[in-house]
Amino acid sequence: MRLKAIFALFAVYAITAAPAFLPGQWRVIVQPATEDAVEVYYQPVSPVMLRSYEGIRPFHRALEAAERRAKAYPHDLAPPYILHEPYRLVAPYVTMRGRELASPLISGVDSPDGVSTPYAVMPQVRPAENSLAALQALVEMEGGPIDEPEVFGMGISPELNRVVLQTNTFDQDLRRRMAKRYGRLVAIEWDPLAQPAQLD
Repeated sequence: MRLKAIFALFAVYAITAAPAFLPGQWRVIVQPATEDAVEVYYQPVSPVMLRSYEGIRPFHRALEAAERRAKAYPHDLAPPYILHEPYRLVAPYVTMRGRELASPLISGVDSPDGVSTPYAVMPQVRPAENSLAALQALVEMEGGPIDEPEVFGMGISPELNRVVLQTNTFDQDLRRRMAKRYGRLVAIEWDPLAQPAQLD
């Protein structure tokens, strides 16, 4: 794992002289978004591997409730997510109606190990660019980004508020095509050592 990260970081520096490292997100911005090209980033280490999850259960329950809100009002809300150190539930909105929908306190009772524990989480509401409806429509689009020959994976990143395309090829033409077709709905996660999953 360490050798892979070192090799890939050398590749990042070979591509661009000034990558931007975002330590809180464990991302290296290889190429920032421009008017005619989407962002490309590299993630040498997954944050999932580095975080402590002690005491996160109430926030997971609150996240589930916030996700249900977003699914009920997908044109007003964006996908919610949890920030760490300390834990915070972020509930993004794209309309003023969405801001009102995202802001109410989320409370309930969790029962880990059969012990009922009440919880209450106040979402941090933040404006977002892309709604859940727009992101889902792109993921489900027939003939969409997943059909690009350079792309071997795709999914919604709530934190980035983008559909993230996975590729192991650094391709400026792909950046420009995605920007032209989908604007700021898309970002590219580049990993030069990643291998597409083999289907049996």
